[in-house]
Amino acid sequence: QKQGAIIALSIAQNISLPQLSKLNPYGVLNDAREWRLADEYASRLQVKAFSWRQPVETLSGGNQQKVVIGKWLATHPEVIILDEPTKGIDIGSKAAVHQFMSELVSQGLAVIMVSSELPEVMGMADRIIVMHEGLMVAEYQAGEATAETIVSAASGIGQEAA
Repeated sequence: QKQGAIIALSIAQNISLPQLSKLNPYGVLNDAREWRLADEYASRLQVKAFSWRQPVETLSGGNQQKVVIGKWLATHPEVIILDEPTKGIDIGSKAAVHQFMSELVSQGLAVIMVSSELPEVMGMADRIIVMHEGLMVAEYQAGEATAETIVSAASGIGQEAA
């Protein structure tokens, strides 16, 4: 959950890090721009903090995860890959991440979520790709798969042609 964040830096610094050349075109740090960017994304993801200047290391695991997600969303990607985005975070933080992911999809962003939590996958995905030993072994549209068919495919039992 700490991967992707420089935990000694502030929330604002972490979120603005990939955008430094855009926020500071002449090499001069612009605190106001950095603050606005952090405020936009940390607020949208409901990061619980006293200040965006607060070091990431002082946040809960769920809030650290939200900062990492906000950092990359601030780059305005067309596709974002989230690897276990809710692993190790509380239920409230999970709900906020799920809601935000749904909003991103509704805005046209492609979200690829890698997760080992079957209920999460089945509840969030429009399409489910199942991997076994590094190969795609099954593909399901939302509502087509059951936990049993996914587990069976992932374990290599009755592999479907992909």
